[in-house]
Amino acid sequence: MNLEIIGIKEFPLIKKNDNLAEIIYDTLCKNNIRLKKDDVLVLAETVVSKAECNYVKIEDVKPSKEAYDISDKSNKDPKQCQIILDHTKKMIRCQPGLIITETEHGFICANSGIDNSNCEEGYVTPLPVNPDKSARIIKQYLDNKFNTEIGVIISDTQGRAWRVGAIGVAIGISGLHPITDFRGSTDLYGQELMSTIEGTADELASAASLIMGQSNSGMCLVLIRGYDSSLIRCKSDESTIQEIIRDEENDAFR
Repeated sequence: MNLEIIGIKEFPLIKKNDNLAEIIYDTLCKNNIRLKKDDVLVLAETVVSKAECNYVKIEDVKPSKEAYDISDKSNKDPKQCQIILDHTKKMIRCQPGLIITETEHGFICANSGIDNSNCEEGYVTPLPVNPDKSARIIKQYLDNKFNTEIGVIISDTQGRAWRVGAIGVAIGISGLHPITDFRGSTDLYGQELMSTIEGTADELASAASLIMGQSNSGMCLVLIRGYDSSLIRCKSDESTIQEIIRDEENDAFR
């Protein structure tokens, strides 16, 4: 398998109510790229939130008593703590310099995924409200334009337990199942695999993250070409990122 990871250049700064799918199509055309079957597009979540008007003006936030309590424990700004709380389903950890939460989507991450990078000064962007739906809209538009079937992943940059450094992870998906289940198949020695499930969407998002960069590179759209998605390919509405989230009762590390 030969895999290409292609950063899409000249992607414009996104404003509220922009037609993101149309902008992606136009940018691909400017790069002389015509999508093919099994291509996977990985898009940074901040771009999606901006287009969907999903951002918060910090000075308008009024901290609650709980936000002040969390601020005291974390040494973070009370307004920032309130924004985190507003997008939190459950508080997991809170200590100086660190707030770990479960988001409304079920993701376990720092600060409920609230992002102040690549955003206008004085604003922050929460994660997209329904990233699966956002990915589905983009996929259906591009499938129609290019007369093909692709996969779309919306990615975020998140840290990991026990390891230093953040990587790209998938938070929304369409056209692909986020995991590849190898249970029941056999290894090189003919032994049956009993528990092997690959986090394919996260691996693709992480590969794209190498091209996107983490600072001022401005690369928010990446094309992955050459990946054999035959085991996880599906219709636009047949997958959800919830498939990759471990339920709490089986999560031994909370």
